[in-house]
Amino acid sequence: MKSHTLAITIALGAIIAPAKPMIYIALLAIFLDTLFGIWKSVKLKGWKSIKSRRLSVSISKSLLYSGAILFAFFIEKYIAADLLQLIVGVDLLLTKVVTLFCIITEVKSINESYEDVTGVNIWTKFKKMVIRAKDEVDEIKD
Repeated sequence: MKSHTLAITIALGAIIAPAKPMIYIALLAIFLDTLFGIWKSVKLKGWKSIKSRRLSVSISKSLLYSGAILFAFFIEKYIAADLLQLIVGVDLLLTKVVTLFCIITEVKSINESYEDVTGVNIWTKFKKMVIRAKDEVDEIKD
């Protein structure tokens, strides 16, 4: 019985192997968002504001994001792979899009936490930096 369970676990791990890096990236984004959320909570309200109930949201978010990425992976791998490959030609495009959506959601949350504590919007600063870099490249071209 133990060997059957091990074989099934190994087989399942092999099936989802292409999606694992995307799941790990989404989990990393959730972890960073949790750290920024703790930082924000401690800075604004003190250590007493940290509650296990609020931290448990990270666990449910991790399961939700991992499930969504795996669901997109299975749909793409076993149902829509040929069609997507004909149209776009990028492997695991749907899975990558779902992962990107999860990461963007977490980055926006990190930005909100950072802005609440420091008053600086990272996204706005990043856009200004890109515009400034583009202007400098345009000046060099001219």
